[in-house]
Amino acid sequence: MAPIIREKDAHFLHGSLRKHVAKVEDRAMLFAMELIFEVREAEAGGYTARAPGHSIITEAETWEELCNNVREAAALHFMDAPAQPTLIRLHLVKDEVIEVGSSDSVRADPFASWIQGMEPTLTTELELQGILAELSSREPIFHHPEFGTTRADFERMTTEDYWETGASGRRYSRQAVLDGLEERFSVPHADVWETREFHCRRLSEDTYLLTYTLLQDHQRLTRRATIWRSTVDGWKIVYHQGTVVQDA
Repeated sequence: MAPIIREKDAHFLHGSLRKHVAKVEDRAMLFAMELIFEVREAEAGGYTARAPGHSIITEAETWEELCNNVREAAALHFMDAPAQPTLIRLHLVKDEVIEVGSSDSVRADPFASWIQGMEPTLTTELELQGILAELSSREPIFHHPEFGTTRADFERMTTEDYWETGASGRRYSRQAVLDGLEERFSVPHADVWETREFHCRRLSEDTYLLTYTLLQDHQRLTRRATIWRSTVDGWKIVYHQGTVVQDA
């Protein structure tokens, strides 16, 4: 079991798996592999630890409990890996904001700051603004009656090999999607939604990725991604995916 190295400072260490090398008679000797956890104090108390570069996140009420949890989480993550870490470093990061001209701290939510720091910077090239406007007017897909509400309409909107991934991670074929849409539009139904944060990226000469955020029924927040293709018959949907935003 990997021993714990406690490092309580406020500097960020890049990379979560690090090799220590010692020089012995001009030769490099590998003697330890270190797994680094970035630890932050939770707003409600306790700690949250994350290993950058690895899908390992764990929480604990006390520091001692955290040490045990990261050992177990690391052992599980590297169970079948060819190389195992021999050291685990807990790197405590403290978020504190102070006002200029005052010694008082401004309370900040460490977890929110952490999440915000992981957000990508999304932009749309100037030359794609027209396409962005055109495609965003068609989203969310299958929710615009002006583009059609029948099975034939939805068939015209999608490529023959269209498929999608739902918020649960389950995959749906074009046939399954068309069947579901046909059933949905067979009876009147409420359709309350709003969209924001549209961005467009060109994937090839005639294919584009559109991403945005969708809020449905004032409570279900999802990140959406649609791949669109420009054809002689108009815009067609190649692929769509929705991912629920946790704790939104």
